[in-house]
Amino acid sequence: MNIDKLFLSVFALMLFAGAAIAQDPVPLYPDNYRVLLENERVRVLDFQLKKGAKEDFHAHAAAVTYVLSPFKIRFTFPDGSTRVREAKAGDVFYGDALTHASENIGDTDAHGLLIEMKSAAKSMLSEADLLTAVTFIRGPEGSEQDLLTELLSTTAPTRAEPGNLRYDLYQSPTNKNYFMRFEVWRNPQALEEHKATPHLKASFERRKNKNWMTEITTWKRVSDGPPM
Repeated sequence: MNIDKLFLSVFALMLFAGAAIAQDPVPLYPDNYRVLLENERVRVLDFQLKKGAKEDFHAHAAAVTYVLSPFKIRFTFPDGSTRVREAKAGDVFYGDALTHASENIGDTDAHGLLIEMKSAAKSMLSEADLLTAVTFIRGPEGSEQDLLTELLSTTAPTRAEPGNLRYDLYQSPTNKNYFMRFEVWRNPQALEEHKATPHLKASFERRKNKNWMTEITTWKRVSDGPPM
């Protein structure tokens, strides 16, 4: 692979990394979420999920939910586990920050208010601590499907790790056996803990046995500095 093209790809990803570490459901599902109030402390959302409707993986800050209409929703989490929540009108509950997918499996449209606590979410992150990792993986020609399957097997358990903020896989359109992982971690220690997880160690061992190349590079975001 041409090294100049490789680094241009990395640079392009860096430009978009700060836009959204996790998927915000409001722009993803504008028909389901309406912002009623937003300031530096909270964001209040009116949310609805029609009977039978689904939402793909998205992230929520720590929040209080007030239920306006009864619902039965199945949530799927990054590690593959699921949970069904049933609620009636007037129920109030608190939830920590999380990432999930959702499906309304009840007989009614879900409707409620979601009060997200911005300050609590921001206090958990320090941009100075964030670490970006860009991992390059390459296999021999013809191995791309096996390699893709192997790499996808680590996605769900990695996204479930508390130190992971982003874990996306890219495939070269011209060299199908070239892949790149774009990762964002809360801090360097989180990445080291990830390297020690059983699912990643097992994946590395399988890659080694098949002579697949893996190269991890780490990056720190450079401050824009004071205005000129």
